[in-house]
Amino acid sequence: MISALLLVCLAFYGWKPLLAQPSSPQMQAYYDESVNLGSVPADSANRFIANFLGYSLANPSVQLDPLYPEIEKNMHKYSMMH
Repeated sequence: MISALLLVCLAFYGWKPLLAQPSSPQMQAYYDESVNLGSVPADSANRFIANFLGYSLANPSVQLDPLYPEIEKNMHKYSMMH
């Protein structure tokens, strides 16, 4: 009975939002900074990218954070501009 109810809920709401974890404060800070990469000096943007990549390598689980792909998109967009 409970499993059937769970399946109905998953079907109605979708499974991904129920399983998504909230972003960490560190990832939120990285995201906020990544949004403005195009408006900061190139050395600051490059330092941010190096810092974020180092953080990602040291903490591989951040790749599961919902903001991780958004930060990657912002870095890619910046790199396409420069």
